[in-house]
Amino acid sequence: MTSLFERAVGSDWTELHPQIRERYGLSADDSVAIGTGRMSQLTHNVLALPVLWLGTTQNVLFPESGTDIPFEIKSEAFIDTDGNEALRLQRRFETDPPRRFDDTMRWNPERECITEFLGRDGRLVADIHLSVADGGLVIEIGEQWIRFGDRFISVPTPLAANAILQDWYDEYAGRFRVAASITNPLAGHVFGYQGVFDNEWRDEPPTDEPVRHSSLPSGRQ
Repeated sequence: MTSLFERAVGSDWTELHPQIRERYGLSADDSVAIGTGRMSQLTHNVLALPVLWLGTTQNVLFPESGTDIPFEIKSEAFIDTDGNEALRLQRRFETDPPRRFDDTMRWNPERECITEFLGRDGRLVADIHLSVADGGLVIEIGEQWIRFGDRFISVPTPLAANAILQDWYDEYAGRFRVAASITNPLAGHVFGYQGVFDNEWRDEPPTDEPVRHSSLPSGRQ
């Protein structure tokens, strides 16, 4: 079975650093990938605080900021009920109080890309697109929806997020590095982080996934 990220990246997959391919090429038969490290920066815009506080109810965004914050990211691959590749990610930031940022990515065969369900219940949904830059992985957010059961309501452009995440392997440090930035046409910078982490593999039982059985947005891009 081709991994979710390998399918999305396509022929450029071989251009990724081998450490990136190993970590993000995990399939449903693999162990769970656990990244542990520290965020050198967590930032936010005070104008976005109401949205960030709301995000804490769904394990999406949060209002805390700071430097040198320990974090962990758990990545677990599985096959959804339609037989498509999927990946669940759970991030934990040791802020005060600790915060979570969870999402589930699933291959969307009709839209020919990854569709991401954000938060504990997957109420916020977005297409994401992957590319390769200097051996690192670049993830950009695309069209976005709010999910009501099996219905998907498009998010108007002024309210939509522009997000980019870069993940690469630092040969000199022998560690993974990550940087993410979320912006909005009205508010500007909303939320972001930069950090470094190590990766290990663990044998753990499968996680119960609340959006495992949900439908996917349809239609060509």
